[in-house]
Amino acid sequence: MKKDIHPKVNMECKVTCVCGNSFTTISTLSDIRVDICGNCHPFYTGTAKFVDTEGRIDKFNRKLQKIEDRKQDTIKVKKAKAQTTADQKLTLKELLAHAKKETSE
Repeated sequence: MKKDIHPKVNMECKVTCVCGNSFTTISTLSDIRVDICGNCHPFYTGTAKFVDTEGRIDKFNRKLQKIEDRKQDTIKVKKAKAQTTADQKLTLKELLAHAKKETSE
């Protein structure tokens, strides 16, 4: 192993939180300041609130409803298109062809 490549380890590193809590640990640093610790973290203190603020379920239901509406609109359009093609007037050529079919039968 190479000599003098490892950092110096401090056996008593003081960790200080914004809330005022402090404890000692082992680290390569001599002093550590943190924003949140086990004493003030909402998950550990029991004050965590899991709220669906984005409304994910409602958002999903709205998307699903839009898809269903589009399907219904597509069905209506296809039915209307089929009805209009059936109701359209036939050309003279088509009338003669239709008449020939009826007489041959």
